[in-house]
This record gives sequence, C-alpha cells and structure tokens, in this order.
Amino acid sequence: MEWNSCVRSREETRDFSRVRQKEFYKEGSSKKYVGIPGMNAMCRAMCHEPGVEAKFGTTVGTLQWLEDKNLWSPKDLDGKTLGHFDAMVASDKNVVSPRVTAVTGRPPPLDMSLVQELAPKLEEVPVLPCFCVMLAFSEPLSSIPVRSFAFKNSTVLSWAFCNSSKPELLVPEMMYSECWVLHSTAEYAKRVISQIGLQKLPSSVLSNVAEELFQEFQRNELNIPRPFFMRAHRWGSAFPAIAVAEDKKCLWDRSKRLAICGDFCVSPNVEGAILSGMGAAANIMAIISSI
Repeated sequence: MEWNSCVRSREETRDFSRVRQKEFYKEGSSKKYVGIPGMNAMCRAMCHEPGVEAKFGTTVGTLQWLEDKNLWSPKDLDGKTLGHFDAMVASDKNVVSPRVTAVTGRPPPLDMSLVQELAPKLEEVPVLPCFCVMLAFSEPLSSIPVRSFAFKNSTVLSWAFCNSSKPELLVPEMMYSECWVLHSTAEYAKRVISQIGLQKLPSSVLSNVAEELFQEFQRNELNIPRPFFMRAHRWGSAFPAIAVAEDKKCLWDRSKRLAICGDFCVSPNVEGAILSGMGAAANIMAIISSI
C-alpha cells in the first residue's frame, strides 16, 4: 500500500543528543517521516480504502462473544448491537483494565474471563508519565543548529523538537515565528505527580511546570528568548515501560479470532504501534482466508 500522498520524509530533521553545553552529536538515522496534513493521515487514508466502512462518534461499551454463533458482537454504551463480526481487533491496553471502571464507572469493554490467557499481560502495563510543553517564539531560534535533539544528563528535560519544521506547517504565516515542543523526563513527571496526584491539575501547577521546563531549555546558554506563548500538558500514560508481545507483535487468541495490539506490544513509539497493527492484521488475514 502506498502512502505517498499522506506521508512525507523529512531528511533535513535529525536526531541529536547533547553531551555538553552548546555541542550536538548526531545519533541515529537522518530520515524521519511525518503525516500530511496531520499525524492521523495514515488512519484517515485507510478509512477510505475500498471495502472499509468507518464509523465515528460511536463508543463500544461491551465486546460480547457469541459462543453459539462463533462471532463477536460489540455493543454501544446503550447496549445496542453494532453488528456481528468474524474477528475483532482492540488497540487499547485498557480494554480489560480496571482503570476504565475507575474513570468511567463502567466495567471494561472486554470481560477478562473471555481471554484468560491474554488478560494477565494486560492487567497492569506499567507506563512512564511525561509533561509536554509547547513554546511559541516570535522568530526562529537561529542559535539552535538542529531541529530536534535529546538531552543527556538532565533530570528535567528529555527531548526538544521544532514543531514548525513539519512540512504541513511550513506556511507563510509561520515563517516569522517558531514553535517548539519539550518533553520532560519520566523522573521529573513522577516527582510532580507524586506531589499533586492524578486529579485535574490547576493552571498554577501547569504554569509552574511550563516555566521549569523552559528554564531548563534555556539553561544551556543558547540565547533562547522568552516565548510569547507557553503551555504545559500532563501526559499521564505517555509511554509503556514494557513490551508485552515484542516477538509476536500482538496478543492473539486464535480460537476467538481476537487481536490486541498497540505500542505496548512492541515499542513505545509510532513505529511500534504500526508493527503491532501489522502483526494483528497478518494473524487475522491468515485465519479468515481459511474460513
């Protein structure tokens, strides 16, 4: 399948790691990819593939297994049946997690008794939290020679990326301003969460987080000016800390034709999510073709 219309390579963007003040060292591949016009481009493109029927605005409340028909029957939050299906793919690790009940007051969509072999791997997938900060500057940061880099030996910042360097954002009105995204370390995020908890954070706390991450960004003597916009966001379950199906790419119940996939199966990034989804698709295609 070709994705030329919705994915573009970005050879000018490189991954760098800072090892000393104002010094950058290249690490990894120089070619990166970005969705056009947004990061959901591939998903949107697949929704328009021949034979694909996509439904939006519907929440699946229950995944019911019909033993007598050997089919899946998902139901919405009101208990209305959404159809009968030969196979099912779930891409959220919380599909059997009690966290769903804690947040929504409803049981998880998938009854763990239906997937007794898979459930233990999904019950508690440890995650690494992160705080993200968006910074907007009135002019490009010419003192920074790269468009993305990782921090070494910082307990506050792990990564910085020039969001304005994405191809879809290279428009005339953005030529004289520049946006950067900062990611905190998991260590920093855990420290803040341990003090405040997981409830909705007051704006004063988020403002303080944004200021601390910006100060760390500025600390390396790169002549970074004050941004005209700065906002922090808590990403409580940002990155899975383990891979629950690294070799098999997904969790697979052949008898019920159920695949559970996502970045938590392979690696904590978009590549891991895609590889896991491809693994789920391969399992389903292999068994459906024999029905």
